[in-house]
Amino acid sequence: MGKFNITTLDLGTYEPKLLSPGLGVWRYEKPLPLTAEKGKLRLIALGVGGAFSSKMFQSNFIVIKGNAALFVDLGSKATFKLSEFGLSAHAVKHLLVTHSHADHIGSLEELALKRRYEAPFIEMPKGKDEEFPQYLARCANARAEGRFRPKLYIPPHYADMLWDWSLRGGLAFSEVTDVPDPKGELLLEHYFDVVSPKHIKGEAVDTWEFTVPGEVKEDDLVIRLFAANHIPDTAATVEESVYTTGLIVDGRVLISGDTKFDLGMLQRLAPECEVIFHDCQHFLGGVHANYQQLKTLPAEMKAKMVLYHLSDGMLDIDVKADGFAGLMEPAPVVYDF
Repeated sequence: MGKFNITTLDLGTYEPKLLSPGLGVWRYEKPLPLTAEKGKLRLIALGVGGAFSSKMFQSNFIVIKGNAALFVDLGSKATFKLSEFGLSAHAVKHLLVTHSHADHIGSLEELALKRRYEAPFIEMPKGKDEEFPQYLARCANARAEGRFRPKLYIPPHYADMLWDWSLRGGLAFSEVTDVPDPKGELLLEHYFDVVSPKHIKGEAVDTWEFTVPGEVKEDDLVIRLFAANHIPDTAATVEESVYTTGLIVDGRVLISGDTKFDLGMLQRLAPECEVIFHDCQHFLGGVHANYQQLKTLPAEMKAKMVLYHLSDGMLDIDVKADGFAGLMEPAPVVYDF
């Protein structure tokens, strides 16, 4: 069995809240905490479903160690889900993006715009005797200094892809700038503090590593990324695939990311990890691992494997009877290591 404790946080009642006439949401009474005990590792899933799940939201994570919190992907439904926990895009200060499907990046534009244009007025309230023009200038200066930019951990070549193929159309033209090329357009760096992970040489596939710093060293989160074979469906190897990554947290927790069944990856990386969270759908084909393939794994590997990124049909299967540790559960359930 995987080495983890499952806890359901007490966030009070979960009930509908009327925000304005005709507009309501379900919300917990208390906010979801983004901290854990000092030096202790915690994994929270905002959802555990695949892109087409109608029951389990999207598989986006929060990885926490002490007071360091890293969001892993921010899909199109993520900020809606965060609101249930008394949080918003403004809670995202450190972000890892694994690939460019909408269930993993769909809320990045909202995050970028809120942090650039809304955050100054939230985090820098107007002084009692401050004139409004001076206040606006102070906010603009703080914004230009990058005070509100979330840290975005992605390799340089993927930063170019993410901007050019997914984000530029909605973000490049919010302001006119003095950037000469392309003239007048905002860039990814205007919205995010882009941190390039270190490329690790000599690995079987492209591998990168970065650290999310905590306030004390015991809370530093060490993240190792590895290239995965997700898309296109015809890609037989990682090398033929479009950029997608899985990750290993602190050398202990393996999160497969979106991936086809890759026995070589599991044989290479699973032995060093205490727990494996693995992508799984109930049907054959496509660009994800399927349950029939995962059932062929050795018993000791299945015993520490928790399945996530689930198709809705996975809810009808007793995976523990087949030797798996279980199906992942979303917040307010948390996994402590």
